[in-house]
Amino acid sequence: MIPLVLATALTGASPTNGSDLLTEADFAYRAGFEARADAAKARPHFLRAAESYEVQWDVGNRTPAIARSMAQSQYFAGDLGRCIRDYRRGLRAFPHDPDLRRGLAFARDQVAYPHVGELAAIARPADPTSPLDRVRIPLVRLAWVAVVLSAIGWFVLARAWFAARGGLALFGGALVLSATALGSGLWWEDSRQRARWAEPAAVVVGAGAELRTGNSDEYPKRLDERLPAGVEMKILGERGGWLHVELAGGAVGWVRQDRVAQVN
Repeated sequence: MIPLVLATALTGASPTNGSDLLTEADFAYRAGFEARADAAKARPHFLRAAESYEVQWDVGNRTPAIARSMAQSQYFAGDLGRCIRDYRRGLRAFPHDPDLRRGLAFARDQVAYPHVGELAAIARPADPTSPLDRVRIPLVRLAWVAVVLSAIGWFVLARAWFAARGGLALFGGALVLSATALGSGLWWEDSRQRARWAEPAAVVVGAGAELRTGNSDEYPKRLDERLPAGVEMKILGERGGWLHVELAGGAVGWVRQDRVAQVN
């Protein structure tokens, strides 16, 4: 039962509705890609594509493909911070999508950390490892394996009951127990990943931001260096136009709200 519920939950997704806005977004993206040799000409196309994809996302038309296109449009438009923000938005909805994870990893590598100082060590994110990283099989596919094992196991148990064969019953019971254990493990890992990406977060955009010890420019800086565009942070609170945040390395401080894009 657990594998069946898990597989149903994991495969559910909102289909694209084929709206004119989505078509317009795709057209603008292609126009920008064709003009990419001239960044000044390509950027307006990518910005328009990003805005259109974001509208689709905000109204609930959410798929991994739209999330990737939204993030890539921001990247080609020169907005690394919002690119990372949009990859994280996609992973919040689809935490196991390998293309979104690869895209986020690539975007993170583009963050311009200074070569000296402690900022890179404090701010560079390190996602927790997952047992699925070693297996390299999509979680949905593993869920279907659990479903098939469970179905075979119950079938074998039914045959054993009619035939009164104890050995066959033991084999069927082992299959059912294995499927249940696999399904439970996948459910736990899915819950863990979803909780990790659902944490309130923000990403630095524009020319960067200063991390201060309080929610005002009058407070001293928490770090000497400015946070470059693309730095991610967990949101701990909000007060007076400032966000109380924690960087990946544990440093805590305050940043101006207008210097970051929140992941929502």
